[in-house]
Amino acid sequence: MVEKHPPTQPDLHAEITIEARGGRSVHVRHMRTEDAPLLERMFYKLSSETRWRRFFMPLDNMDPEQVHHETIRLATINPERAAALLATVIEDGQEEGIAVARFGRIGEDTICAEGSIVVRDDYQGAGLGVQLFDLLIQVALARDIHHMILLTHADNLGMIGIVHRLGLPYSGHYTSGLYEIDLQLTDNEPPVFPFSTPHH
Repeated sequence: MVEKHPPTQPDLHAEITIEARGGRSVHVRHMRTEDAPLLERMFYKLSSETRWRRFFMPLDNMDPEQVHHETIRLATINPERAAALLATVIEDGQEEGIAVARFGRIGEDTICAEGSIVVRDDYQGAGLGVQLFDLLIQVALARDIHHMILLTHADNLGMIGIVHRLGLPYSGHYTSGLYEIDLQLTDNEPPVFPFSTPHH
């Protein structure tokens, strides 16, 4: 039987460490408003292809002011409607963002959300994406979300590979030239993620 977790507010100061392939330690926590500069720096370290995969456009010539305002918007999370997990490492003595996984409720639907993930190019293929997305699913389950819709390119083998490795039931179909995946969220094990449990 799938364990149901009651909706809770996240502990925005909780943090865990996961290990990327090659033994690299990566810290994961909920995104905070003050993380906008990390998102901005991370954006400029994404390749054109990675931007295309995530945003469905290359965004190579995006105005810096627009990037600045957009990262502020993306870092501002309404916990009643959405969640975003930020994976970071320390580079040259400074915390840097290397991956973001997020979901947002779709319209007024209480059990369905749209999910996405982006991983910086130099950390792709290191097993980070599936670990981060699994943590996001635990947060979604704690919010009583049971379906996550993922929209991706049909040839985005990285995203499709993450879905396969999660081992959850899903269905998919093509829409407007993209592949839409309906991931059915289940969790047969108690969550290990502190962000999905009440903060005492």
